[in-house]
Amino acid sequence: MITLYHGSNVRIESIDLGKCKPYKDFGKGFYLTDIEEQAVQMAVRRTRIAGVGVPTVSAYRFDERFLDDASLKVKKFDSPSREWALFVLANRQGRELPAYDRVGAGS
Repeated sequence: MITLYHGSNVRIESIDLGKCKPYKDFGKGFYLTDIEEQAVQMAVRRTRIAGVGVPTVSAYRFDERFLDDASLKVKKFDSPSREWALFVLANRQGRELPAYDRVGAGS
């Protein structure tokens, strides 16, 4: 089990993908990190941008064994690259891309 964090300007009681905004770097989705300080910085940034709420970090326990599910569609970037930059650009521009269950760096 690992702990994953989400930074926002409100407390997240339950994940609702319908409330996720489009045109984000890795597409519409609920963004998590295993780096708590990164979530804290995002919470501060999100609160500043929204102009309401207070910086809030929500923590979630996650069983990494679920990542072994072969039916998940995963897009992995080992490091920043041309492919990564074009993927981010396409998402920010709202271009049609394949849907992924998980997008990120590392394993």
